[in-house]
Amino acid sequence: MNDGPGIGDPSGAFGRRGVAKRVGAVSRHLPVRGDRLLDIGCGDGAHTVEIADDYVRVDAIDLEPQRLDLFAERIAGTPLEDRIGLHKMSADSLAFDPNTFDRVTAFEVVEHIDDLGSALGEIHRVLKPGGAFSLTTSNRWFPFETHGVLWGDRRMPALTAPFLPWVPPLHGRMSDVRAFTTQEMGRLLRGVGLRVRAIDYLMPAFDRRPRPLRSLSDVLEGTPLRVFGMAMAVTAVKPGRP
Repeated sequence: MNDGPGIGDPSGAFGRRGVAKRVGAVSRHLPVRGDRLLDIGCGDGAHTVEIADDYVRVDAIDLEPQRLDLFAERIAGTPLEDRIGLHKMSADSLAFDPNTFDRVTAFEVVEHIDDLGSALGEIHRVLKPGGAFSLTTSNRWFPFETHGVLWGDRRMPALTAPFLPWVPPLHGRMSDVRAFTTQEMGRLLRGVGLRVRAIDYLMPAFDRRPRPLRSLSDVLEGTPLRVFGMAMAVTAVKPGRP
């Protein structure tokens, strides 16, 4: 992972520990190295730069030009500038040839994609045989909606509606993002021809909270209570030989 000054600075959404937890989880599933990497929903590049060093070529896509501009600023003047291509592109219409990438990643993205079935089909298409798709996304069994709760036109803090993700019909009306169980995500991935290889659960990083709270979160990830983690990390493989 890259610790260079200015490159590894965390995004405001996840913090350094949050980024490290997500990248660490998918790295444990399968080593993050190869010729070609595609990062979907790259945002400002906080996750992408952490795994980019071990790939010859990296492509990163997002729909928001402002985030891509921040990403470009992050890598300007660094060795990564010439190896990372930034593209304004939708996940459900990838402008890449079939069988192109060794790895596709999507950190906290799939819950936002409207046509997720088409996006997963596109990911399968652009993966090389034997290539892997790794994602992190919201876990339905975490008792709070981390993206906020919609009360009419207002977005309220997660604590205003505890256990909301546990009631899917209500969650669908009071949240503008999805949450998944690992079983649901597994069915979606298998439906496009990908084979689930590994699953992890991630507790909150508590990047800006007291150290005892962060330590407790880390301990819980090693217990059966991890199934109530804030996020899941899943890696699935496209069948076939590289």
